[in-house]
Amino acid sequence: MNIANRKLKGCAALTLALLLLVLSACSSKPGGSAQPASSSSGAPAAEQTLKYVTLNMPRSLDPVHIDAQRITSDGIAEPLVMLNDDGSIRPWLAASWKNLEPTLWEVELRPNVKFWSGAVMDAAAVKAALERHQKLNKRGPSQIGGVEFIVKDSLHLLMKTPKPDPNFIFKLSGFAIHNAEEANRLGDKFNTQADLTGFMKPVQFTPGELMIAEAFPGYWGEKPKLQRLEARLGADAQARLLALKNGDADADMNVEVEQRVSYEKDSKFETYFPIGQTTNLWLNMKKVPALQDKNVRMAINLAVDRKELIEGVSRGFASKATGHFPAGLPYAITTSTETDRSKAEKILDEAGWKKGPDGIRAKDGQKLKLKMLTYTVFQPLAIALQSQLKGVGIEIELNPVETTASNQMMLDGTFDTATYCSCGTATGDIGGQLYSYYYTGVASNYGGYSNPKVDRLIDQLISEFDANKQLGLAKEIQTLVQEDVPIIYLFNNTRWGAAYNKKVKGIDKNLQTKIVPGMYISQ
Repeated sequence: MNIANRKLKGCAALTLALLLLVLSACSSKPGGSAQPASSSSGAPAAEQTLKYVTLNMPRSLDPVHIDAQRITSDGIAEPLVMLNDDGSIRPWLAASWKNLEPTLWEVELRPNVKFWSGAVMDAAAVKAALERHQKLNKRGPSQIGGVEFIVKDSLHLLMKTPKPDPNFIFKLSGFAIHNAEEANRLGDKFNTQADLTGFMKPVQFTPGELMIAEAFPGYWGEKPKLQRLEARLGADAQARLLALKNGDADADMNVEVEQRVSYEKDSKFETYFPIGQTTNLWLNMKKVPALQDKNVRMAINLAVDRKELIEGVSRGFASKATGHFPAGLPYAITTSTETDRSKAEKILDEAGWKKGPDGIRAKDGQKLKLKMLTYTVFQPLAIALQSQLKGVGIEIELNPVETTASNQMMLDGTFDTATYCSCGTATGDIGGQLYSYYYTGVASNYGGYSNPKVDRLIDQLISEFDANKQLGLAKEIQTLVQEDVPIIYLFNNTRWGAAYNKKVKGIDKNLQTKIVPGMYISQ
């Protein structure tokens, strides 16, 4: 059941076209031209409270923190541009933008936008927020590092990039605008008392566990139909399913495979799965000596039985991976790795990794034993990989942690291998995504991969304005990376979908897991 693959092929031409059209994007409303996926028929219920469960609760409301999970998806924080499910972007706090010179952009802001405190969100405030991201957000340097922000007037901000970057605007989708002056005044208190622009404002917040928000009456855009949002941690997938079936929740924002089957069999629910992504196994080449041996990485790649992972762990809701980007996209490559355990064992034997009496390989007195960082949604995958790799003499010790805790561990590099959801997907910023994964020294290049030729090609790609040349460079980069095996590409799937009670209406078809102003509860 290659659902993910069919969706990807259907959007390939659209994504390529978006690369050519994005520079002239503009819209009068944050919703752009996208239409709701759910029918707007049915009178609204008297109680407009949306309750949802998720395994990805925020630990901070400060957008510069990596643990500020879902605050943009919940309509609490807002970026200048919003990333759609298909990899395109739509205007949000920015009304429009244009490329004045290869390294100079002008962004026009929406008028009459205020933070919850009443402070005006003008060009100076946006400049301060983005500069704070540059300083404090660990992902800032790789995305907006070296960018100079220049206030032209109250509604126009100039952005000067260190070098030409045709897809620079896409990078702004990851940085929510906030009142930096208030953040500097409050210090750590800003984690729970953030001053943002969203249509939902938290009134109760227990980091990592609970967030209750209410519609903000002074919101600048479309007035929200929902009046209250109640989000709770649901670390266990079956517990989230039961919460929906019992009517204790209206939505599950992290649908897993087993529960997807149950939701889709129940006429009370509707499931939404964005365009697929490439699920990976991360390898920490920087800190784990055994993984610096390419032979070990190659053997892991050959030992993985992707068919078993697709048909078993993913219940058929997946398709075979090729390279970084999901198969079917115009910038994806077509070559893939076939399972060959005999070859994997031969490579390890010839590299000096010999099996001991316990079946585990060792070299120079060092056992081939690796820890695998994982969390709830990926534990079935991790258990399957543990079994598969043991078959060729590689011992895997599972290290399960709470979901948001894994974010910091990845950034700190405190892992050997990891089933971590930072995965290749459809994008309008091809160079930016490859840069964040494979460029030497970038924070989100978690495994510490480094190849000077790949760096040079990425530099060329992110400065290339010709769409056809972009595609060629992207494929060349992926081919080189695939040969180096810094990451194990497992399969393409549509993890991180959402299930809603059918009483939830106004779901945006291109922001399927996000709370939008037009959503409401019908009778």
